Amino acid sequence: MSLEDDVRWLKDRERIRELPQIYAHGVDTRDWKQVRSVFDDTCHVDGMMGSLPIDAYLEKLRPGVEAYPATLHFMGNQYVRIDGDRGHVETYAVAYHMEAEASPHPDLVMGVRYLDDTVRRGDGWRIARRSTIRQWHRGPFPRPV
Repeated sequence: MSLEDDVRWLKDRERIRELPQIYAHGVDTRDWKQVRSVFDDTCHVDGMMGSLPIDAYLEKLRPGVEAYPATLHFMGNQYVRIDGDRGHVETYAVAYHMEAEASPHPDLVMGVRYLDDTVRRGDGWRIARRSTIRQWHRGPFPRPV
């Protein structure tokens, strides 16, 4: 491989690696435009809100997240693969969902794995398919109403 190929691979790897982190930052700051920006228009999600196309999934996710005064996603280990214009990133995360001070409910903390298939779009990358696997949780899930 040439130096140019190596640099392109490193650049692609970093762009793929940052997609789940951009997503988490958007969720925690309630920037839903930022959250949507990491997903391809054709994306399908299998996650906590069911199995849906991306826009329908985010429509269900948003009120669930916003029911908590604060969330914090701590992104951990990542494994990235690249094959041409396709890639995959698996990200381990701990997601804290904090209740209001006077809430009768305990906080929710979940360990999850995001399994993201990615696709190159122009000079960037987007998530084309996401599976979210809940490894464990502490606190009520789903959240009591």
